[in-house]
Amino acid sequence: MFALITWAVAVLGANVSAFIPDSMLGGLHASRLSGGNLNQLRGQVAALESETARLRQENGVLLQRFALNEQAGGEVTRRVGALELTVPQILDALSTRGPGIDTGTTASTGTSSATSFDVPGGSVSYTTTPMSGIERQSAPDQPMPEAIAPLAPDSNAFGIALGPPIDADEGETAWRSMNTKVGTLLLGMGPLLANVEGGAGKRLVVGPVATEADARQLCGHMAKVGIACASVPFIGTPLPLLN
Repeated sequence: MFALITWAVAVLGANVSAFIPDSMLGGLHASRLSGGNLNQLRGQVAALESETARLRQENGVLLQRFALNEQAGGEVTRRVGALELTVPQILDALSTRGPGIDTGTTASTGTSSATSFDVPGGSVSYTTTPMSGIERQSAPDQPMPEAIAPLAPDSNAFGIALGPPIDADEGETAWRSMNTKVGTLLLGMGPLLANVEGGAGKRLVVGPVATEADARQLCGHMAKVGIACASVPFIGTPLPLLN
């Protein structure tokens, strides 16, 4: 009985499908294909949007570079214009400069006091005479600068003790070594040789420093380069300053 019913349904389905128009079946398949095409179009639109954003970003970068190039070109033009104005003025000033310059002398050929020497293939003779109407000016005497006086100790000021204890005859060597290592931090300061508390050695004291806080801050910089440092009163025996 069941088999008979199944056979009847199959025969009925085959006959019904024969009556369905081909256009309706094609429309059903077309809707499925159109859905796939729509998804593909959506993917292509998203890719185009990403590419448009990238092109917009590159365009912004190019505009910035163009603006920088224009700015650099304007700077070059300004400098060239400044040179065109100043160079003629400098040349005019040099051409109208009065006497008082050390022009010196130069060699020139002449007919007296000839000097000859042999060269390969013959000999050469020449004479030297001063330029007419010009006498070499003697160099002006310039006094040497006075020696820098060492800084005097001041018990009311602060200093910084640098490095380990040293002997009395090692003060100048220690001061030179500190100048080589951290000379820029010691500008405007002078060295003293002070006694080590509770010991027989000496220590290098540099100062003066305005306040104890400044001395501690300076010691912090010294610690960064591996130099032992402590804030102390600026007292001791002055050492000669290095030129």
